[in-house]
Amino acid sequence: MNILLLKRRCLKSLLLLQILHTQIANAEEIWSPFSLEQHLGNDAQQSKLKDSKNKAQNSTVNSKLLTKKNSSLLWTPISLKGSSPKKNLIWKVLPNSKLPFPTKIKSKSPKSFEEAQAMLNAIKPRPEDYLPPLRLGMAVPTANQVTEMEGARFSAYQISPFTGGEAGGTGNQNYAARVDYGVSERLQISGFVSEADDPLYSSIVNRAKLPGNFWRSYGAAFQWNFINSNAFQSNQNNVRGRKLAFIGSIEAWEVGSGGSKGQDGASPNIFNDSGKLVFTRNLVGSVALPLTWNSSAKWQTTITPGVSFLPATQGDGQGGAGEFYGNNVWLAGGGLWQPIPEIGLFSSALMPFGPGTNSFDSNLNFKRVPIYSGGLAWNLNPRISLEGTLTNGWGATPATALLTLPSSNRLGYSARFHYTYDAPDTPQNELSRRQLSLASGGVTVNTALVPPDGTTQLWANVDNEENFFGSIRSSISNIFQLQLTNVGWFNNVPQTNDLATTYATDKGWNWRIGGKAVSLSPLRGAPLWVAGRVTLGRNKDPASNQGYVFAESIQTWEANNWLALNLNTKGAWSGISNPWGIGMSANVQLSKNFQLIPEGNFVLSDKSQTNGTLSLRWLANDSLNIDIYASNAAGLMDMGQLLKSLRTRFGAKLSLMF
Repeated sequence: MNILLLKRRCLKSLLLLQILHTQIANAEEIWSPFSLEQHLGNDAQQSKLKDSKNKAQNSTVNSKLLTKKNSSLLWTPISLKGSSPKKNLIWKVLPNSKLPFPTKIKSKSPKSFEEAQAMLNAIKPRPEDYLPPLRLGMAVPTANQVTEMEGARFSAYQISPFTGGEAGGTGNQNYAARVDYGVSERLQISGFVSEADDPLYSSIVNRAKLPGNFWRSYGAAFQWNFINSNAFQSNQNNVRGRKLAFIGSIEAWEVGSGGSKGQDGASPNIFNDSGKLVFTRNLVGSVALPLTWNSSAKWQTTITPGVSFLPATQGDGQGGAGEFYGNNVWLAGGGLWQPIPEIGLFSSALMPFGPGTNSFDSNLNFKRVPIYSGGLAWNLNPRISLEGTLTNGWGATPATALLTLPSSNRLGYSARFHYTYDAPDTPQNELSRRQLSLASGGVTVNTALVPPDGTTQLWANVDNEENFFGSIRSSISNIFQLQLTNVGWFNNVPQTNDLATTYATDKGWNWRIGGKAVSLSPLRGAPLWVAGRVTLGRNKDPASNQGYVFAESIQTWEANNWLALNLNTKGAWSGISNPWGIGMSANVQLSKNFQLIPEGNFVLSDKSQTNGTLSLRWLANDSLNIDIYASNAAGLMDMGQLLKSLRTRFGAKLSLMF
């Protein structure tokens, strides 16, 4: 159980009760008796209390006498029914170093809710607040789990090779999401879904066209820890412990081969010679028995035997059954080195023993290969974690995690985002009204601030060339804003290069998801704000349907109370090319309700695409900003910032935070 989180909840309740109290008590660090007799309202209750006291005084408990001057108070424990008093009970004051909150909290009582909230916000996370990884890569589950105190952990991730192979693009992406919910200290239940729809990576022999490929898997899992000895506590002397768990999953796995986006006959399949789409819904599952132990505060090791139940054929009744993976017994293991709570390095390996297989090549030869993974977990705080992995695994669910990239066994990457709902957040001071405006972002050059935890941001944009974009974002931490969705349409963008003809066409709509994380902040003692932002998505124009990854490194310096400067290095990773540039902007406070925002994007990969924007921002109130701007950028959405429009666009952007 997360003891610190429980203490925080108790502390919050006590602080709020103190606010409502009519008197503020100034207590010394000394024990004094609490007279229950004054609070018992009848003789029967007083009689029970006297009997309890007599039993306790006649016990063998060796109590310590704590007194004020000229006092003879004797401290004795009350013997409750069904329990026996502990021997050698010693009363003592808890040292300041063991307190889960700053020393100043105990010496000053809050006089308002704001003061109480400020005290709670000053509580910094401790090493034991950081949840150890639930999986070492995707293929190796551990016996670690989310408990009821942490609530639930949400994970979103992508697995892909570094190139698109014969299909082109940025890679064969397998997208997945998972929720792990702690029912109790020993029971965890999970739900997950994954989907991949890119054609096969390699050309298949005896197939005139590259076969289409579709995988979708969704299901549930449960984990029961029946051995949990000395749960990992990095601030205690005794960190050695072991955990043994049983994990089981059941999944629906939809497998499609051939066709094209569900259209039969567009490409052949890999299971038979019908030349048509083969589509099957399979019931699959897995069981695993992970044993995890901590050899020290920094080292954790896991050994996991398991079985994956997968179909051995596909295509029966659809032109003929062809070979597929089949059931596999496997043994996996891995280790975690966590030199500090914020950083963890891990590696793992899984070896399948059959009787089935877990990989096939361009000749449709099925075989068994080991799955290797190694990576780094960066815990921004106990609530937010980012993870990068190098791996030859491609499956994203418990039953399919032992599978390689369809048609090739090659090294790829996995990028994962974890959010633990009820874990402690990073404390920081409140943002000023001006800083809240900076946190709403710029127009084509971003800022390194995010709105405070629990804030939802909506923005919408339209211009005279018929661009239209909108976004929904949520701050799930003081240092992380989740971009739930960003959708919109490019219109009348000059088709001057391949990037424009692929990602900024008039037909279809664009969608993107991602997030922005703040690593440094003046609210936590740094000289400036430093943040990173990553998004991914695609152009849904049927003629394109191509995606790209967009990333930016952002620095914001608040020079004084009327000037802020932003430096923004940004770039896109696509199957066409990899444009990049530097964005620069300023935010000038003209008056209480108006700001002037000049911006420029210097596209260093293609200087002809360099563009600029001038905006006047009206701060209607603390929640609503409206930008009126003129710009020759192709659009506000990611790739549009790296493309130039031939005509100046006049537009408006509305931002609402609540």
